[in-house]
Amino acid sequence: MEHDDKRGTAGEGDAEALTMDGTVRWPLSPATIHITNRRYQPDPFWGGPKGIEYGLLVGALPIQQPVLYPDGGSSYFVAQFQLPVGASLTIRGEYGHVRYFSFTVAGATSEGGLGNGDNLRDVDIDPDPGSYNPFDPAQRRDVTPRAYTLQVLQNDNPPPEDDRPPNTLYVPVNHGIGEAPHIHLAIRHYIPDAGYDGTGNVRLDGDGYGLPQVTLTLADGTQQTGHEMAKTLHAKKTGEQAEYTLAQWQSEVNGSTSAPALREPVFQRFWNVGYSVSGAFIADPETRVATYPATNEGGFANNPDTIYMMASFSLEYGEIVVIEGKLPLTPKTRRGDTTWPAEDQVRYWSATSGASPPSGVGWSTVFDEQVPLDADGNYTLVVSWPECRPKNATPEHGVAWLAFGDGEGHYVGARNWVNTVYLRYQVANPRWPRSPRHIPPPTKEDPQPHDAEVMGEYFPRAHYTSKKAFERLHRFHGVCED
Repeated sequence: MEHDDKRGTAGEGDAEALTMDGTVRWPLSPATIHITNRRYQPDPFWGGPKGIEYGLLVGALPIQQPVLYPDGGSSYFVAQFQLPVGASLTIRGEYGHVRYFSFTVAGATSEGGLGNGDNLRDVDIDPDPGSYNPFDPAQRRDVTPRAYTLQVLQNDNPPPEDDRPPNTLYVPVNHGIGEAPHIHLAIRHYIPDAGYDGTGNVRLDGDGYGLPQVTLTLADGTQQTGHEMAKTLHAKKTGEQAEYTLAQWQSEVNGSTSAPALREPVFQRFWNVGYSVSGAFIADPETRVATYPATNEGGFANNPDTIYMMASFSLEYGEIVVIEGKLPLTPKTRRGDTTWPAEDQVRYWSATSGASPPSGVGWSTVFDEQVPLDADGNYTLVVSWPECRPKNATPEHGVAWLAFGDGEGHYVGARNWVNTVYLRYQVANPRWPRSPRHIPPPTKEDPQPHDAEVMGEYFPRAHYTSKKAFERLHRFHGVCED
């Protein structure tokens, strides 16, 4: 498989190709993408793997289409099902050779989308007797055996975290009135070790099955698995709906050539769809928060373990976008390191260019191990169309490059020069004082964002310039030049 340079990937096979400074060339190799899809797309319960590249494969299922802002380093699987009254699920799996994985039951937001819900992160999942959790910092990452078992139970009022049974996820009770809504259960895998499939469980050249095995226990004690279980659960693989309609978006744009992008772009933490999407069109902070209050509901089936920093950009203001900041300390696992670092600030960091909310697709991703740093741990990221990429926007010159992509998406009237860049800060260390998790939501009493104040040197700062100017000075603010 060959990858289009627009998507910022490179290489063939799964041999780990390194740049001159030792950074990794891709989040997921082409072989990883193809083999993962072939192995797990037919699963009767879990939908086929999702991520930026999976939805582009020939024969991709509707549920694999990346309409809710995926990441290029992820392989996640969504199960959509109806749990009968009194029934429960047992999930048996193995911890993968990956940077991160979790289970999340997406919660319904007041805005009608999917937001923060019940979740279990890898390190918080207890191993089966006789097994070990390789995400425990006290264990080696290659420790074996590594089995775990989860329960999915029905409860409208789950007990608090410190008073619930271990390895338990809760979903709303099916009261048997009308047709129960489908539950949205996702298992996310980020950055498998080189040589493993997207689940991190099976070698690319090996045999086996890396997805967790699911057993349904009905109210009368009857158990089902496989296709029989999927039929009972009304499991479906239809596409997920974007949480913002095209009509909504176009009414907000209202003929503007660049809104909500600003000439002086500013990143801000994502809170909820109202404040962070509709509110982005309102310049005055007081009016914005009064019209669209900032809440921690989330949206776009977000990962509760991740803080997202977002900004919109328009190439009307400049030929390229330059984003700079200090990269948080992260583990380096892609090449199979056997131990976790003594201290990190986030588990995973990435930058992704994406379309407008009605499209919800991601265009290109670079993740932490791909990003070269200077002596102080600072990064320089250039975002542009391939033909406008500066000659020195390469790892060899200390610069990471991100493809701007196809703008707002593939619909009539889409502006191909306007997009969104979102940065992921996953599993931020609570002891890290500059964590974006410490950013307070804007309120009517204090509507000004405090993102830059909290994050300090880690806050991502962006500006526009031209290809020639970047090649010459890096810091020069100019207009598009031929």
